[in-house]
Amino acid sequence: MNLFIDKGIQSTSTALIAKEAGVATGTLFHHFKTKEELVHALYNLIFDSLINFHKKHFRDDANAYERVRQLWYLNIEWGLKHTAYANFLERYVFDYYASAVAMEDVGKRFDYYINTIVELISSNLTQCDNFEYVMNHFSWNMRMNGNYFIAHPELYSPEMLEKTFQIYWSGISNNTPDNMKNIKEY
Repeated sequence: MNLFIDKGIQSTSTALIAKEAGVATGTLFHHFKTKEELVHALYNLIFDSLINFHKKHFRDDANAYERVRQLWYLNIEWGLKHTAYANFLERYVFDYYASAVAMEDVGKRFDYYINTIVELISSNLTQCDNFEYVMNHFSWNMRMNGNYFIAHPELYSPEMLEKTFQIYWSGISNNTPDNMKNIKEY
């Protein structure tokens, strides 16, 4: 994982991985037939960590606004606790394209995440009704803020985390009075 973070996934050779692990290249290929298989195994291990963190803290009985706010908080807090994992995922997103199977698997395991975005849209809480756009908008903004706090942990506080969410929300929300009257304040 550290090699992938430092050098990039594409630039990290299997020979270097084997050397760093202290094993022969053949031994590495005994466990993982390709580098892609190794990357996907690491990707799944990291997503298991994130999903387990969500399961401990996520309240799925909340309304869509409260759930997307929870996801913002949980993803950023998990990243701060698991900076190497968060840095790997960032490398993975920018340097490497997941196979359709890997993305489909993650989508199945993140059904509560997807359902939250669908409900935001169907409840007319967002300015845009395009699922892919709203999902990407949330993911990119949340990751950018998480990366900011990883780079500047001294600036992290619960108040600052809430401010980042409110900045995100003010940009995507359909802030009409009728849509906002049922939103619970914290």
